[in-house]
Amino acid sequence: MNRIFLCLIALLIIAGTSYAQDKKLITAPDVIPPATEAMQHPEFWIDNIDGDPDRIILTPKDIVELNRKAANRPVELKDINGNPFSIQGYVNSSDLIGLQFYTEDPLAITSVSGDSLRARFRRTREHFLKRTYWDRRYLKYSEGIKQEIIDRTDESTIPETVVPRYGILTSHTLNRVMPEHQAGFGSQYGWLDMLQSTSLETGTPVAVLHMSKNRDWCYVKSYHSFGWVPTVQVAFGTIGEIRRLSESDKFIVALAHKVPVYSDRECIVFVTDIYQSARLNLVRETGNGYNVLMPFRRGDGSLETLSCWVKPNADIHVGYQPFTQRNIINTFFRLLNRPYSWMGAEHERSCSGTVRSVLKTFGILAARGTSFELHYPDHIIMFPKETAKDIKYQYLNTCEPAITLCGFSGHIMLYLGKVDGVHYIIHQNGYSYHDENGTELKVGRVSVNHTELEGGSDINLWTELSVLKP
Repeated sequence: MNRIFLCLIALLIIAGTSYAQDKKLITAPDVIPPATEAMQHPEFWIDNIDGDPDRIILTPKDIVELNRKAANRPVELKDINGNPFSIQGYVNSSDLIGLQFYTEDPLAITSVSGDSLRARFRRTREHFLKRTYWDRRYLKYSEGIKQEIIDRTDESTIPETVVPRYGILTSHTLNRVMPEHQAGFGSQYGWLDMLQSTSLETGTPVAVLHMSKNRDWCYVKSYHSFGWVPTVQVAFGTIGEIRRLSESDKFIVALAHKVPVYSDRECIVFVTDIYQSARLNLVRETGNGYNVLMPFRRGDGSLETLSCWVKPNADIHVGYQPFTQRNIINTFFRLLNRPYSWMGAEHERSCSGTVRSVLKTFGILAARGTSFELHYPDHIIMFPKETAKDIKYQYLNTCEPAITLCGFSGHIMLYLGKVDGVHYIIHQNGYSYHDENGTELKVGRVSVNHTELEGGSDINLWTELSVLKP
């Protein structure tokens, strides 16, 4: 029996290897033509700006007001032809995996109707059951495995009125559609984990609305999503305790992909990494670095605050960054060549996850999702996908580099500018393209390329331009 089992495993590995070989995916070059080596550096684009790249485009007060308005933005606007342009379908589909268009303070939630929470569980359950998932062995999720995951949700114990407990995340956390660590790939040899919905930074406040049967998962509401997170990454506390940690006037924000945190002043004993846009309460800045407060989960689950340290040369900013073109470009380029990851799986980022974390370093709380981020600003230009590209370029030419988001419901990018008549963007590019010989080249990373490259970059697919300005 063991021999038969080992043979089956070997056949599966061979089949997967054969499939990969048949696909003959080749990594795209570091510099994707017609972009140049010089264009891989933020200074090139900063120097290309017509005007002062250090002028403040949005003040902190402007950003607070934009966050307020985005929390009430209509889902239907008018396109350039005066016709309705609605993202309601995107809102509905995103809701199935817990992503929300409207941001909300989770600490302001005092109660939730049990009926509404059960309805949310039912929609997610039905979505989960009708899809086919494959695990890392290239095998389908069996109906038994699916039922086991559903049973884990303990849906039947949801009361008539849910009174939340409040928590704060003690590490960078993956927000899951179902209480399951195992990936659920969308195709047999695929790599997109369809049970992943987003990632949440260290120090994120959450309202815990439910727990799994074994209490090893918490179903939480963050400012922009619902979902399951491991209980061991949630520290429970009072609203006051959590607000003091998450809303202090004095804080640092991570600018790099990740920044290490240490327990000692000498920065020798490593505690954890915080990821781009995570903020920590700042106690004081000294020659040894930044003394910060870290949320920590005690053995009983309660919140403890630890005094920790970040190195003096760490890639952080005290307070949110000033919203300037220079800072936006520099922050996005810190992620250049970071690998693509669907919905933040494996602690990396997708296109919208990348844009969200960059914007959050300025205090911009855009919801997680391409159409949600494209609908965040006040200034949005919408057009049918079929609009001629020369017309799209006419509109793009009126938009300033570094503060213009562009894309469609499936992809989002940041406009960098125009060089020798060619427009360029930077984005988390999960797509492939074909070279002049017909060879398929996989990008799969944050890249700089022109706006007619095959894949999501192609302006022919675009439906929106959104400018972040007053």
